[in-house]
Amino acid sequence: MSRSDPEFWNRRTSATAIWTNLRWTFVHIWAHGRAPALGIVAVQILLGIQPALLIYITQHLIDTVVASAGAGGVGFEQTLPWLLAFGLVLLLTSDVLWQIRDALHLRLEQNLEHALGRRFLAKASRLPLVFFEVSASYDRLERAKNPGLKLDRFFFAAMHLFQAGIRVLSITAMFVPVSLWISLALLVVLLPQIRLAIEQSRRFMSFTYGQTEEMRRAGYVDRVLTGRGEQKEMRLFALRHTLSQRWRAMRQALRKQLWRQQQQQVRGGLPITCLRFGVSAGVAVALAYFLGDRLLTPGRFVALFRGVDDMLRAGSSLGHSSRELQNQSAEISYVREFLDLPEKDAAWMQRPPTDREPTRLFPKPLREGFAVKDVWFSYPAADAAEGENPRPVLRGVSLHLEPGERVALVGANGAGKSTLAKLLLGLYQPASGEITVDGVHYDAIDRTSLANAVSAAFQDFFNFELTASQSIGIGALGSGDSDQEADLWPAWLPPDPAVVENAARRAGVDAITARLPQGYDTPVGHVLDGGQGLSGGEWQRMAIARAFIRQPELLILDEPTAALDPMAEAEVYRQFGELLAGHTALLISHRLGSARMADRILVLKDGRIVEQGPHDDLVAKGGVYAAMWEEQASWYQ
Repeated sequence: MSRSDPEFWNRRTSATAIWTNLRWTFVHIWAHGRAPALGIVAVQILLGIQPALLIYITQHLIDTVVASAGAGGVGFEQTLPWLLAFGLVLLLTSDVLWQIRDALHLRLEQNLEHALGRRFLAKASRLPLVFFEVSASYDRLERAKNPGLKLDRFFFAAMHLFQAGIRVLSITAMFVPVSLWISLALLVVLLPQIRLAIEQSRRFMSFTYGQTEEMRRAGYVDRVLTGRGEQKEMRLFALRHTLSQRWRAMRQALRKQLWRQQQQQVRGGLPITCLRFGVSAGVAVALAYFLGDRLLTPGRFVALFRGVDDMLRAGSSLGHSSRELQNQSAEISYVREFLDLPEKDAAWMQRPPTDREPTRLFPKPLREGFAVKDVWFSYPAADAAEGENPRPVLRGVSLHLEPGERVALVGANGAGKSTLAKLLLGLYQPASGEITVDGVHYDAIDRTSLANAVSAAFQDFFNFELTASQSIGIGALGSGDSDQEADLWPAWLPPDPAVVENAARRAGVDAITARLPQGYDTPVGHVLDGGQGLSGGEWQRMAIARAFIRQPELLILDEPTAALDPMAEAEVYRQFGELLAGHTALLISHRLGSARMADRILVLKDGRIVEQGPHDDLVAKGGVYAAMWEEQASWYQ
């Protein structure tokens, strides 16, 4: 459903949704910030009754001054208490209470940001990997960011509405002794104002979040213009002027849309503004009439005349707070929807219940190996029509990896090689079929145990810009059970030098660290002070070393030499047997020269394994693999 669809917003800004979000918010505030929240409520009550107190004090102050005129010291004694009361109320409500509320607010905000921020990050880390394969997921992530801050803003919107309501009711109560009709008129004029504010809020939220994709695109162009990694291509292809023009056009289009929306809101609010000031003027005239008939004292007339202005501002505050409460309720809805996302993908959720024990350990040592049986897999399609199934990437794949076997997986781009690798790593769940190790279904194995038994070096690896030792040793960090917090690298978990150096030696990183100023303790990348830049091939070797750090039962190398120069590639091939010794290995490569070193080659085409066997047998067969081999061999002839 479109983000600008009215039904979409009605669900998130209805009274039911707001009430549900309020309850959810108060539960978290009670758990994580009870004391400061109660203090804020008390302060809001005092600030809410401030105008009524000033009306009351002003009335008696002026009447006392009038009555005490010419009375000398007696008059001063009668006036002084009201002067002190007036000054005290102003001091408390314009300075002291605000400072107290700011301090309480800061404490509450810190508590909520810590508690909800941890929950948000934990949720993001537990979501299935396929969630991040859909661009719309990044909109959901973006809208749910800063959950603690959003919770704090929603709470304060509720508190401002609460305060505005107290102001309106307390000021109205001051007019009741004079005229019940005046009190009712002041209240009735607020109703269309509040309704207009809520309706304008709904339209503006629909408009704003309908722009999320456009904002994301403009933000992407901004990152391309200013990002460090993009600067080479920016200058090489002279893109700065073109992209700057594109950025300017996108931002101008967004500003024009916003300007039109604001104009509509101003035009829509003019009738209500005229009605509000017309009623207020009428009330002022009525008060003047009552004063002429001596139904009001001069003090009450002046106080209530000022009260009309207070009522106007309280009504505006009530409308603004209602609008803000609605806006922030929509934000809370996004946070709740994100935190409620299933942590198992749809394929797993649709599986029938089984009696498998979900906490079994990964079987060691391997006896039967890994088995993939009739596995189908599709990526979620955000733009697929309702009821339409996305195109399968894998179609009934079956294979078996023997313990200690080295298998190469080859095929054209888009054949499904990396997808199959991620299924074997437990990062994806198959839509149908099953994956087992020694006959134990993947779903029955504890996730930490599985993660510690499989590892990979991806083609699109990530550069962990820590020290060289930490960048390798971080491959074992996730196997710890401690929840302690520290810097980029936990001080309580130094990487084991022997383990790191062994993994580095196997991947050829030892030659890299030998050239670094502080060896393994040298920061690499550009995040830490004194960081040393590495080439693409050197970063890839770091990724391979990181994959070895856990001594996995299954090691997957996805294009392990893609970023290496020919000499380095040849060296990796010469060390291939040593690299993979003791591991069941799956090598994914477009370069069939590396596939020759595998015990067996699997050929994947259109999501199916169409051929398998040793290199010589496949070449002799004259099929898909033979054609690929002939094509690549022709490059060197």
